[in-house]
Amino acid sequence: MNNLSIIAPENQTIRTADGPLRVIGIDLGTTNSAVAEIVLPPDSLKLPPVQCIEVEQETREGLYTDILVPSVVALHNGDRFVGEGAKRLRSDLSSFDLEQNRDIFWECKNEIGVRRTYHKAPEGFQSAKEISGHILKFLMDAALDDNSDPIASTVVTVPASFQAPQRQDTIEAVEMAGIRLDDGALLDEPIAAFIAYLADRGRSAFAEVSGQRRLLMFDFGGGTCDVALFELMPPKAQGAPIRIAPLSVSRYHRLGGGDIDREIVVNVLIPQLIEQNRLDENELDYQAKSRFVIPALLGVAENLKVGLSKEIARLKQLGKYETEREKTFKELPLTYECRLKNGDELTLKSPKLTTEQFEDAVKPFLEPDLLNLREFDYHATCSIFAPLQDALERAQVERGEVDYCLMVGGSSLIPQIAEAVEEFFSEAEILRFDDLERVQTAVAEGAAYQALSLKLFGQGIVRPAAGGAIRIRTEKGSKTLIERGAELPYPSDSGWAEYSGLIIPKTVISEHLDLRVEVTNSAGKTLMKELWRIPPIVHEGDPLRLRYRMDLNQKLFLELELAGKPEIDFSRKVENPLTHVVNTNAKRNEILELEERIKVETLTLEEQKKIVMRIATLEKELGKQEKALSLLISLSKFSPDDVLFNRMGILCHDMQDYERAQKYYLEAAHLDPSWDIPLFNLASMLQKIGSLEEAENNIDKAIERDQRPPSYVLKAQIASKQGRKAESQRQMRQALNRFGPVRTLSDWELGWYYTGAVFASDEKLQKAIIAEWARRIGQSSVDAPLGGDLPDYADAKSVRID
Repeated sequence: MNNLSIIAPENQTIRTADGPLRVIGIDLGTTNSAVAEIVLPPDSLKLPPVQCIEVEQETREGLYTDILVPSVVALHNGDRFVGEGAKRLRSDLSSFDLEQNRDIFWECKNEIGVRRTYHKAPEGFQSAKEISGHILKFLMDAALDDNSDPIASTVVTVPASFQAPQRQDTIEAVEMAGIRLDDGALLDEPIAAFIAYLADRGRSAFAEVSGQRRLLMFDFGGGTCDVALFELMPPKAQGAPIRIAPLSVSRYHRLGGGDIDREIVVNVLIPQLIEQNRLDENELDYQAKSRFVIPALLGVAENLKVGLSKEIARLKQLGKYETEREKTFKELPLTYECRLKNGDELTLKSPKLTTEQFEDAVKPFLEPDLLNLREFDYHATCSIFAPLQDALERAQVERGEVDYCLMVGGSSLIPQIAEAVEEFFSEAEILRFDDLERVQTAVAEGAAYQALSLKLFGQGIVRPAAGGAIRIRTEKGSKTLIERGAELPYPSDSGWAEYSGLIIPKTVISEHLDLRVEVTNSAGKTLMKELWRIPPIVHEGDPLRLRYRMDLNQKLFLELELAGKPEIDFSRKVENPLTHVVNTNAKRNEILELEERIKVETLTLEEQKKIVMRIATLEKELGKQEKALSLLISLSKFSPDDVLFNRMGILCHDMQDYERAQKYYLEAAHLDPSWDIPLFNLASMLQKIGSLEEAENNIDKAIERDQRPPSYVLKAQIASKQGRKAESQRQMRQALNRFGPVRTLSDWELGWYYTGAVFASDEKLQKAIIAEWARRIGQSSVDAPLGGDLPDYADAKSVRID
């Protein structure tokens, strides 16, 4: 169990050192980070235990020591705080005059590798990469202070879903921290956790199983939920490394224990705060809640969640949960202060979380059917089954085909979460660490074991392998470049392999040739498809030279050139071609890009206005109505206009803040006396809330400005609700006659045309409108074919080159 042969490759001599051999593993987490070490005594053949280092963290109240370091950085009164001290400062941003991404930073890992800068921050703190560098340096300094022995090797972990820009930013953050990484020292987090489990149980836990087995890693931390599905392949020989082939990765960076904390803050603690301070329900605006109240209460919510989770787990273990459930709660017997920007001080006394409230908070994260991310103004919810099912579907694996499920991450300790995953994988063997603390430190520990293996043997404990074949498509069929199960890197010395036999498919004299370069897997699924434009003159049968390789991170490199003409070439790299990754949110990414433009570009007021309006639209589509309204209110101070106030009215209307909605609609109508839409929207809102006379008055005013057909439909609806049935039916017939052909109508007009058709029970018209909708949806979803010619193939063979 504790012999070094557990991690030694087959027939590999175990090298011993004259002095102690010390290696480090670092888990750079979204919410918490950790550093683990292994110290191998000289001439020892026993595998020493891995230990997480107790890190001293400066706070305003004194030193705090723990193995977990919150991934928070703060600048205050000329001092830099990392970890617990920075986290505590977050609880009272107003008193300490702190602002997120200016002088206090958290959850920055979610933004590493993307184009976003913290433009208000001082030099050295202006990006997620730089903040990560400070955290890494803090951890490394703690390791150096803990032990004077030199560090021979360091491994840093990253999410398996990280793409090239994110991995490169992590490497640069490591360099900023003064840490030297050897090749292979950037390790995927799921593999690190697997290594830690493997070191605990020994290779016999898996090596005795014949054939391929599927292992699913469920890593539910504070800021992310990483699901990685692997295929475990038996060692090629006795004592050889286990081969592990990634099949799919699904990372939901807005799904973590922190989201449950926010759910508790918004739906439990803020109502308690409002009640205790005798506030009106709408008295705290978006800025007050998002910038001051929620950051102040996140730690409170986390403590309540952790405390109640432990009590529920204890009761379940004793078989008393069902009988004790209704009277079980967690209360913190303290008073928490929250200062707003205007100086007002709110207090929350003895915050309390009942079991019922906790189950309600966790429920959206256990939803089996609604798997979409749901974003609200102050929090987001997403089912854990979204990444689980996504990973399975992308790998085309049924959940009953999963053999092992290894659960790590602090949030996997929540009893309801653990039970849901166990039930979902009822046919799999659920793997856990015996020590609950190690659930949160396994990634760092696995990284330390990897560092030891790299230093002793020059390779990792597990060998990554290709999860499927890589093929190139030709006119005569697909040709295999890399076999399924091939160990990575391919070729083994990180050189290049060459494939000969590809030829030009036809002669082109006066025009260019569009050659379609298409790479597939063994099932024929396209992994990459692009056109290579080759200038004339080329002849049918001209040879093409293909070079390729795949690195440890599953990045595929391709180079094609026209033989004898190296200046005519095509080169591409494909990120994780065999690992199906989901990570991005198109709307969220667009918001980040637009926010970055405002910060770094010199824009006119009109350009800024368009960008802010677009951001507000995207935020509304993401369900963040209060944030969208806050953006528009800020914009209205500098550039008020009718369109802006109309949008503000729509947002308040959707939020059921009818009083403010009416004000904004009327202001929009006032700013442009010829525009009818604000009055139309006001009439529609008044009709819905039952103010029918006022609604009719405003729709008549709208019709005076512009006789749009939808206004007559709305007028007929109002008449119907007033009991004037005959008049309503007459008006509706006239309204329908005012619409033009369906293909000439805007989507908004088409919607009101359909409303009128339903009111008039005109089924023929309803079918015509539905058909037009289907036509428009169909047009928007059609992808144009790529075209081009596939390369031809002549008999040849694949040879290894340097």
